[in-house]
Amino acid sequence: MVPPLINYMKKLNNILRKNEYNDIMDLRSYDFLAPPVLLPVLQYMELNNINKYIPHPNTKPYLEKVLGRERCNDTTYPLRKLKKFHYDNTYGLADQVEEYLSDITDDIFGLFNLNLDKNGVNLIVYEMLTNIYKHSEFNNAYILCQKYPNVNKLDICMIDDGVTIPGSFEEYNINFINDTEAIFDAINGKNTDKEGYQLHGRGLNTTASITSLAFGEEMLVASRNGVCTVNPKGVKLWYKNMPIIHGTFIALRVNTNKIKDIKNYTKKREFERI
Repeated sequence: MVPPLINYMKKLNNILRKNEYNDIMDLRSYDFLAPPVLLPVLQYMELNNINKYIPHPNTKPYLEKVLGRERCNDTTYPLRKLKKFHYDNTYGLADQVEEYLSDITDDIFGLFNLNLDKNGVNLIVYEMLTNIYKHSEFNNAYILCQKYPNVNKLDICMIDDGVTIPGSFEEYNINFINDTEAIFDAINGKNTDKEGYQLHGRGLNTTASITSLAFGEEMLVASRNGVCTVNPKGVKLWYKNMPIIHGTFIALRVNTNKIKDIKNYTKKREFERI
């Protein structure tokens, strides 16, 4: 059985291929666009200076909410662009970013009426955002979330246009076989230790551990030409019919499970490939 997040990646690949030479994004064939598809589409439009889109009638109201043109209800955390920070002698980067990340997690909990494990969700959002600030060197980065009330679950997606995971490894002369293998290595804790922001955390390793083992859900990481998914059984490496991501894209799902001891999921963990 193909995981839902991979089906989303295949749909995304189809959309990008069909619109490769268009100056208007044609979305008329898609009557549902979940955040794992929509967020990379919006990034593609930005990178290629595509300012208009043609939606399916069923998706137009949702797109208007995502883009902030209509007021959102408690099911959608609209597209939010992440701030860039600059060093200040009186108020360092770490302090600025820590406060900002705290505001984002508070906003998410303020919007969504779900009985989520606050410590668990706060930590994975923090780890995902910290990873962007520590490693990506982004120009533009975004977060988008969507609640599914009928199943009491929440999708959390982030994307940046930075140097990518394999690009970062290349920059620091870290060997890897291919882009997908580089993502697998990053999920298992290999990183470039860029400490300009002096932020703490294990990034992808902790996020993968909490998402797959504590919540029992799935996480997807796509960067440049590589795609991996993580579930409770381990990490699956994907190669066929996958889109190219100009940066790094992370999508995951959480539910209303309660985490008894969050510290069990913050220690470095080795994930097997499946």
